[in-house]
Amino acid sequence: MSLPPVFPASYYRLLARGAKELGISRAKLAVTAIRHYLKAVASQNAPKAKALGSEDLAQKFAEAQRKIAKEWWSTLSPEEKAARTKKANQARWPKKKK
Repeated sequence: MSLPPVFPASYYRLLARGAKELGISRAKLAVTAIRHYLKAVASQNAPKAKALGSEDLAQKFAEAQRKIAKEWWSTLSPEEKAARTKKANQARWPKKKK
């Protein structure tokens, strides 16, 4: 088997070794790695990261927002949560008029 000139032989050795260690196919490893890389680049270039100056600050900000939201939702009664859920669902998927 000859290797295409696009990637060096070390790439294919690394791909084969990583796939063997993880117990998955080389193709699945390559596709998963590309998805993770694209997600990482997207988070680095996200508007929030640009506005705050770094991805690390953006992640800390997002975690703080999650904690605040979780704490706020814990103060609502089950009836209030159900009412908000119903209102949001009706706004997203209104009943069709006959």
